[in-house]
Amino acid sequence: MNTIRRSGLIKMLVWGVAAVVLGKYAFWLSHHGWQIIGVGWGIPGAFCMAGLVQFVSGVPFAELSARWDALEGWQRGVFGTLIFLGAVAFIFACIAVYLISTT
Repeated sequence: MNTIRRSGLIKMLVWGVAAVVLGKYAFWLSHHGWQIIGVGWGIPGAFCMAGLVQFVSGVPFAELSARWDALEGWQRGVFGTLIFLGAVAFIFACIAVYLISTT
C-alpha cells in the first residue's frame, strides 16, 4: 500500500470514528430533550469521505480537486450526476438494510 492510500485510510478511520462518536452523542442528547443539528458530526463525516476518496483513488485530495477543475463543463456535469446518483443509491441501500434489520 503506497503512502497516499495509507494516508487516506488513516484519515478515513480517524475522522470516521470521530463522526460515529459525535453522532452517538448527538443521538443521546436528542433522547434527553436537547435538539442538536447534524453539523457537529457531519463535518468529521465529510473529512472521513475525503479520506475514503483518497484511499480509493490513490490520488491526494488536492490533486484530485485540481483534476476535477481541469475537466470540461459537460464532463463535470456528467460525472457529477453519476456520482450523485451513486450516492443516492448507496443511501437508499443503507436505509433499506436498516429497515430490514430492525423489523
